[in-house]
This record gives sequence, structure tokens and C-alpha cells, in this order.
Amino acid sequence: MNNTACNKCLHFYVTYKQRFPYGCRAFGIISKKNPYLEVKSISGINCALFQKKEKNVNITKKKGRLA
Repeated sequence: MNNTACNKCLHFYVTYKQRFPYGCRAFGIISKKNPYLEVKSISGINCALFQKKEKNVNITKKKGRLA
């Protein structure tokens, strides 16, 4: 898992707080840095609760005008 994997995790979210913009629902933390970096610095191991986001895209080809 690399440092940018938090953006692809199901538990990652962006908060409304300016001082702590990133959060992780799985660990219940908010931080200035990516939650992955916080977990790595505290525990010394990679994030064990990573779950890949499922994209919810359903595009069908329709005939006619879009607008």
C-alpha cells in the first residue's frame, strides 16, 4: 500500500475542519496528514483495515438529446 491509497479506501473521508482535513472512519481519527501516514508512524505497520472503494457508475447508451 502506498501513501496515496487512502484516497481509494472506503473508510477515508474529508472533514470540514481546516486544521484536520482528512479522516478515517475505521480508526476513528482525523489528521493533518493522510491517515495512512498517522497509522504507519504510530504502529509501525501498514494499514490493516484498507478496503477498496467500489465505484457506483452505471452509464448506459441512450439515444436522443442529453440536455
